[in-house]
Amino acid sequence: MPTKAELAAELARLQRRVEEVERLEAERAQTAAALQESEARLRDFAAAASDWFWEMDSELRFSSISERLREVTGVQPAAVIGKTRQEIGAGDTDADKWQAHLADIQAYRPFRDFRYIYAAPNGDRQYWSISGVPLFDEFGSFLGYRGTGRNLTDEYRARRMAFEAQDLLLQAIEHFSSAVALFDSEDRLLLFNDSYVQTFGPGADTIGPGMSFEDLVRLQLKHGLIPAAFGREEEWILERMARHRNPIEEFETERADGTWVRVREERTANGGMFLTVTDITETKTIERAERELRERLRAVIDHLPAGLVLKDEHGVHLLANQQLMELYGLQGRDVIGTTARDHFPPDVAETVAAHDRIVLRTGIPMEAEMEVLRLDGEKVSCMVTRFPVLDSAGRVIGIGGIHMNIGEIKEKEQQLRVARDEAERANHAKSAFLANMSHELRTPLNAIIGFSEIMEQGLFGPLGNPQYRGYAEDIRRSASHLLSIISDILDLSKIEAGRMELHEEMIDLAQVVNSCRTIVKESAVNEGLALSALLPKDLPPLYADKRSVRQILLNLLSNAIKFTPSGGRVMVEAKLESSGGLALVVRDTGIGMSGEDIEIVLQPFGQVESAHTRSHDGTGLGLPITKSLAEMHGGSMTVESEVGKGTVITVRFPAARIGSSAIFGRRSA
Repeated sequence: MPTKAELAAELARLQRRVEEVERLEAERAQTAAALQESEARLRDFAAAASDWFWEMDSELRFSSISERLREVTGVQPAAVIGKTRQEIGAGDTDADKWQAHLADIQAYRPFRDFRYIYAAPNGDRQYWSISGVPLFDEFGSFLGYRGTGRNLTDEYRARRMAFEAQDLLLQAIEHFSSAVALFDSEDRLLLFNDSYVQTFGPGADTIGPGMSFEDLVRLQLKHGLIPAAFGREEEWILERMARHRNPIEEFETERADGTWVRVREERTANGGMFLTVTDITETKTIERAERELRERLRAVIDHLPAGLVLKDEHGVHLLANQQLMELYGLQGRDVIGTTARDHFPPDVAETVAAHDRIVLRTGIPMEAEMEVLRLDGEKVSCMVTRFPVLDSAGRVIGIGGIHMNIGEIKEKEQQLRVARDEAERANHAKSAFLANMSHELRTPLNAIIGFSEIMEQGLFGPLGNPQYRGYAEDIRRSASHLLSIISDILDLSKIEAGRMELHEEMIDLAQVVNSCRTIVKESAVNEGLALSALLPKDLPPLYADKRSVRQILLNLLSNAIKFTPSGGRVMVEAKLESSGGLALVVRDTGIGMSGEDIEIVLQPFGQVESAHTRSHDGTGLGLPITKSLAEMHGGSMTVESEVGKGTVITVRFPAARIGSSAIFGRRSA
């Protein structure tokens, strides 16, 4: 009988056995559940997949096909059971393909993606893909095949449509007048037309799909097709590739054969590039011809002898030639697109606008004078002829203007008026001179004749009578006066005729001044005048005609004494000026002159009528002769005077005549 210990051990063993059985049952339950879950998942996958499942027996006839066949192809599985694949694929006539497939299954080899055509009873054709593996039993006997099938009909149709679309695209781009090329996202050539090939000239035979854009660019440079790249090929390639990778706008370039093309590049949705190259040589030729015509027309317009401007109906400048710019001082300013208000004062701009409105309203040309203050401050006088600009229908659409600078004409008119006035004054002076000369010449001649007859006839006894001495003095004085008049007339005539000759030398001006003072001193004393001189001790010598300088001084001093009332002063001064020249000045406190009188006395035979002047003899030639003699020495004469206060006359000699540095030589005028 077993002991307790043995019973206890057996009981423990049985207990472990029960636990092991329970564990195995639990694992079996879990495995069954997992299998159920896997089967359910597989069914879900099979239902979701586009493939169907099939089995063939050892005779290669379909023994089982999943219901999925009907769902994806419309073919009932029962219509296929018991048939071979050749029987259901009778619509496919590719014998070589079928022979290769039969070789695989007869050799019990697995196959993948065997494609064939299924012809339905209604004539519909479908494209199927089959993959399968052989089945063997535990003894290695062949049982058949098991595999999956897929319907490729939609894929085939889509591909065929793509091919047809591509073919249509190729045909379309081939008919493009422009060169066309399509690059993929890796910048390789996909599609292109014959025009694109021809752009490569000698390299056209090497163009083909798959070439990179950079290779194509380098091919162009290899055959010297791009003049802009000559001598800077690598730099040009970098620029071209940068423009290609980031196309912003189309550009134009000239080719080696003289043609011009416009290049346009656009990114496609898939990252590729669509490129077109359009021949614009004819357009460029037309543009060049138009540009040359515009330039020639512009040159003609700019060389017109008048300013030309065209404006629209709002007064906005559309064209302005160079003459107009120069006329109004607008050089360097862009006047196109502006109006008169942008360049002229408000009053002038309003006048311009008002005249423009008249032409726009009436359609009739008009002329008007206009005085404008230029930007540089100079006034300019213009004659503006405005005319309407018409469109093809005869409507006024703008205003044209021809601007003539009449400043020179105005100046000539003024000169003519001045000349007329001077001629009238000269005519008056001539009449006055003739009337005066009639008296001036007759009076001394009568005296000479009368006194000579008395002396000749001895009316007062023998010629030794003291009274004859006084007559002789009168005769001498009258003859001297006549000689002075005739000398002045002859001197002025010689100066005006250019036959007056200067005998120049270095002279002591102080000595000449003092000599002339001595000559007129008695006349000054007789008139009750104070005569003085202001001469610097260091007065330099003067290179001049001594006789002319004496005549200048005597004329000025004689006039000063003649027209200064008793008790007045006459002073002569010589001084160096800051310019280096020398001034000879004669001042008096005489009756003076107005500005109009100064103009008169500077004209030949010009004399100012007054009670004082009528009491003195004179021809009116002194100051004109003095002025001419000063100018013959390269100098000038100025007159400053005020009525009732006196006159200051200054004769200036240039610096070149002063001192040992004098550079003038002997000359004639």
